[in-house]
Amino acid sequence: MKYKAIFCDFDGTIYRSDHTISQATKDAVKSYVEAGGKFVISTGRLFSAIYPKTQELGLDGEVIVYQGAGIYDINTKQQIFGQFFNREDAVKALEYIEALGADNYVPLVYINDICHAQNKNEYVDEFVKICNISYKTTQIPLSEYVAKCKDKPVKVLVLMQGELCDGFVEKGEKDFEGLAFMRSHRFVVEIITKGINKGLAISWLCKKYGISTDEAIAIGDSENDIAMIKTAGLGVAMGNAMPKVKQIADFIADTNDSDGVAKVIYQFCLNGEDNE
Repeated sequence: MKYKAIFCDFDGTIYRSDHTISQATKDAVKSYVEAGGKFVISTGRLFSAIYPKTQELGLDGEVIVYQGAGIYDINTKQQIFGQFFNREDAVKALEYIEALGADNYVPLVYINDICHAQNKNEYVDEFVKICNISYKTTQIPLSEYVAKCKDKPVKVLVLMQGELCDGFVEKGEKDFEGLAFMRSHRFVVEIITKGINKGLAISWLCKKYGISTDEAIAIGDSENDIAMIKTAGLGVAMGNAMPKVKQIADFIADTNDSDGVAKVIYQFCLNGEDNE
């Protein structure tokens, strides 16, 4: 098989707009794994949020979380690779967001596989409902909480109206040279230390598997997927992907609501001409 590993984003890629995984996709993933391929979810989600989905897909092995800042062993539920957000950078980023005003910009921070918010909020409630997770309220600004917390954060998220995202990303990249700002959803911008990304994580796993990144496929829909799409031998953008993702992809698949991932698996790994 030419492509020995597939690294696949979850939300907007495998996950459909109705928040389900189609049976066609489950069947394609199962067939690919049974044929000897490695299928790895690569997501920005918490491990606790993605673990049930790995079970629904029948996966074992590893899963990439936190935009590449963490890799977990699905069977043992233990983290086997991890990088943390520099605490001072996280505090500065949170202070920056808080100064913009909570009416338009709502920060979250992931620490110890738990989502933290300052207060209960309708934006937060919608976000955690989509992710099927709970969250902890700090009752003090997140910048203060992170500064005092003994444990390090892995990433910061900001919830906002979709029309504000591009401007926020552009300004954030200018104001913080060491941080990466990227959209992961129509109303979510994620902030991590520059250099930590899904591309680095799939390179680490390919080395662990003893295969070349040229033997891997990466599939995604959002700007946080660009690094891994560029890293893999075949970079695939979903039909519903953001424009910047489509611009750098080698191939544009069908949409998440039309079994795009399943079609890629059959075309390039199981039944297609490139299956050698």
